[in-house]
Amino acid sequence: MFKSLILFLCLFLINFSVAQEFAALNEELKNTIADENLTGAVWSTISDDIVTAGAIGIKNSDTKEILDDNDRVLIGSITKILIATGVLHLSSQGKLDVNSPVYKILPKITFDNPWKETNPVTIRDLLNHTSGIEDSRFWQVFSTKPTSTTPLEYIFSKNTSVLKVRTIPGTRFSYSNMGYSLLGLIIEKVTQESYENYLDKNLLIPLGMNNSTFSFVTQSQENTGKTLAMGHFDNGTTQENIPMFLRPAGQFTTTAKDMALLAKFLMSDGTIDGESFIDKKLLNQMGNPRSIESYKNGLKSGYQFGLSYRDRYGVLGKYHRGNTIGYRATFYLFPEQKKGFFISFNTDSETANYGRFNTIFINHLGINKPEKLSVKEKIPSNVEVFEGYYKMNPVRFKMFAYLDLLFNSIKVKKENNILIIKSIQKETYSLLPVGNNLFRKKDRVKPSHVLYKNGSVPIISDGLATYEKVNTTYLVLMWLSLILGLTGIIFILFRGFYLLFQKKLFKNNQIITFPFLSVLGLLIPIPFLLNQSFLNLGDLTIANILLAIVTGVLPLAMIFGSLKTWKNKTFSIDSIGILFILQWTLILVYWSVLPFRLWS
Repeated sequence: MFKSLILFLCLFLINFSVAQEFAALNEELKNTIADENLTGAVWSTISDDIVTAGAIGIKNSDTKEILDDNDRVLIGSITKILIATGVLHLSSQGKLDVNSPVYKILPKITFDNPWKETNPVTIRDLLNHTSGIEDSRFWQVFSTKPTSTTPLEYIFSKNTSVLKVRTIPGTRFSYSNMGYSLLGLIIEKVTQESYENYLDKNLLIPLGMNNSTFSFVTQSQENTGKTLAMGHFDNGTTQENIPMFLRPAGQFTTTAKDMALLAKFLMSDGTIDGESFIDKKLLNQMGNPRSIESYKNGLKSGYQFGLSYRDRYGVLGKYHRGNTIGYRATFYLFPEQKKGFFISFNTDSETANYGRFNTIFINHLGINKPEKLSVKEKIPSNVEVFEGYYKMNPVRFKMFAYLDLLFNSIKVKKENNILIIKSIQKETYSLLPVGNNLFRKKDRVKPSHVLYKNGSVPIISDGLATYEKVNTTYLVLMWLSLILGLTGIIFILFRGFYLLFQKKLFKNNQIITFPFLSVLGLLIPIPFLLNQSFLNLGDLTIANILLAIVTGVLPLAMIFGSLKTWKNKTFSIDSIGILFILQWTLILVYWSVLPFRLWS
């Protein structure tokens, strides 16, 4: 009797303690969600096989329904973890080889790959975002054209230029939603059924994720969607889920508890009910990159099989985040401690600090914080070779390669015993030497960057972004071109309005008439774009057609103005303004920026 009483008291105290911890965590999350002006969130944690789940806030701001931890949510790109897990399951069954070239399974998919003889694109490359293809195009992401059953082949057959391979496959990371959409197509070819049906039956059911699905779900569906929380934006407006072209890269509906079950499996030995579900060697490779250039030069961070190696907040883990229209989500694992957490917010905010929630969970779970790797007294002797300007290669989006060159390039400079990294878009940060060619940011535990050479070209990489040294003169000339182009546009506008008011703009010998009208024409699409939903940015709409026309006319107008200058045999300040714009627009044409066709 006495022993039973002691056991009862122990269980009571344990449950009481767990309840107190849950209440404290939930209250802190609630306060932070309010502080960040978010609508709501569902969350779950796992610690030593104990799953805890909760929900905070509003499910739908229009109806004022309260979120429940059984409500379903969207997780965006975290879907890639599940796609990768499904591919690894097929590999473990012997149905495909992750090292197999893609063309062996998808013979109709033809990559424009200059290295195809020695480095064909493999399934592993798609899993690791090392295929060399770009992320996505506007029409693949911002469109109301796709249906829930649009064939995946359409993504690649509409415009085959999306299959351009820009770097040697397997060597550099470049995030690609198209790559994971190809994995969905591979699953369909191997299993002879839609990837949604196959994975629902052969992945989710064995994992016990019975409230999750790869199939399209929307809030307006009477049955399957009745528990799906509504998505929201910063201003509190609601957004119903819509079909997407790249659905294997981001279409997944789940619950907080189901995601905890996924976390539990990913930190296991790969068996379910005593039988192997995924080969343990493959499972252990998730989040442990091995093949890319930066790893071969000593850096351990990067991405593999659906998970990133993550060194943040003073802890080491495996991680993926996701966002989709109206949602943001985070998935974090700490395999050595058998702990992890998941949270999905039904607000896609541009101002909220989502990182605060990671800190809350890490502190709540008591994740071990290893000591930071010690700093070496001396910086490598050859570091002067690496000083200078760098451009990212490859960039995620081909359309923005020109802007990336100008605004995402970095400057590397040695100061005393550290490297200073400066850029226009991001805050300046320091890199501390930790041995050989490895460096770490001040707030990191392990090496975060590596310096090496690819042939004669100096490289700096953090495993997820690779920068190549660029000629300083070239970069200065590109900036000068931009400045002169913008100066020319401003001048032509002011000069054109002046001549208009002087009633001289439309005289026969006037050289800036057409250039002025073409610059003024850039304003025409603006009201149409403002009245167009961002969901149609990639569609063939009146606004997008007008945008393509006015940006396409711009260089032609400058050529016309230059020819008229030559014909009149006069060279004036107006001619200089036209030439300033002409040189810039020709560069934009070369970089495939003009004409600006969002649907291409």
